[in-house]
Amino acid sequence: MRLAAANPHSRTGNDRPMRPYRLLLATCLTVTAVSADEVLFKSGDRLTGTVKSVADGKMSFASKVAGDLTLKLDDIATFSTDGPVTLVLADGTSLAQTAAPADAGVIRLQPEAGAPARLLPLADLLKLNPEPVRWKGAVVAGATFARGNTHSETASLAADAVRRSETDRISLGAAYFSSKQRDNTTRKESTTADNWFLKGQYDHFFSAQTYGYGNLRYEKDRIANLEKRVSPGLGFGYQWAERKDRTFSTEGGASWIYEQYSEPSETRTYLAGRLAYHLDQAFNDHVKAFHNLEYLPSLERFDAFLVNADIGLRAALTASLVLEAKAQMAHNAQPADNRDKNDLRYILGLGWTF
Repeated sequence: MRLAAANPHSRTGNDRPMRPYRLLLATCLTVTAVSADEVLFKSGDRLTGTVKSVADGKMSFASKVAGDLTLKLDDIATFSTDGPVTLVLADGTSLAQTAAPADAGVIRLQPEAGAPARLLPLADLLKLNPEPVRWKGAVVAGATFARGNTHSETASLAADAVRRSETDRISLGAAYFSSKQRDNTTRKESTTADNWFLKGQYDHFFSAQTYGYGNLRYEKDRIANLEKRVSPGLGFGYQWAERKDRTFSTEGGASWIYEQYSEPSETRTYLAGRLAYHLDQAFNDHVKAFHNLEYLPSLERFDAFLVNADIGLRAALTASLVLEAKAQMAHNAQPADNRDKNDLRYILGLGWTF
């Protein structure tokens, strides 16, 4: 029997027309696997996915298998990325480069084609893909109205905003407080509180923790017979913590105080020292506490000093709506004649964050 010659286009056996498509699919899967970011742990384990960000000693990582993960940098030996990422170093330097595979303890930064790679100790990495620089803050308002045997009304409005970059920080604040009450005997209404202030501060960071500052505060309190107080100042600060759950800084410097009083008319000017600290503590994603203290002792009279302080809680009701409860204190060791040294306020307000 005569056998027919084998047909190279035959569909029999393993030589099927689908074979080129299988090869293409395998090639695509291989390219996808190679193109993923990779983290090498000190234990020798590897994890592929996408490096999203690094901050506060932790890496945010997206794995197709395990989902979104939070990894400790202390557990990571090195990592690589498929494309350029923004890296911020401990000295404030910002780079946009690709992290190539490297030995444990270092990151190999791969710049543009033709340029030599740079080895960076992993310990020098402060942030990766940091949040864009923008203003953050809140506007909080409160009001109380009473009618009947008690006839009074109280209103407060406060705003604060901060813009933080890798090298500087701008802080702004303002507040107004007013209170009126009617005397049931005379039926006359009197103002029991009427004060406001504006303040601003600029911080320039020399390192991740040390900075120099310049600030200015302007305030007025009609009930305390304070027509105006202007207090510009200069000094240095230290940022002890700056994390998502906690920020804490201390400051020291000098301020120049200019005050105008009425009844009787009087003007005071003097040089003062300045000590201050600022604390924000988040208990969870919805509730945080804050506490600020500023102490300005006169360098000319030991019995003259000013204190500004507040402490409070802020709870998130929605993504942008908050409930705030706080106490404020303003102390003047040398007030105007027949005026108290302390002014205490307890405020409950509803606010909007941005």
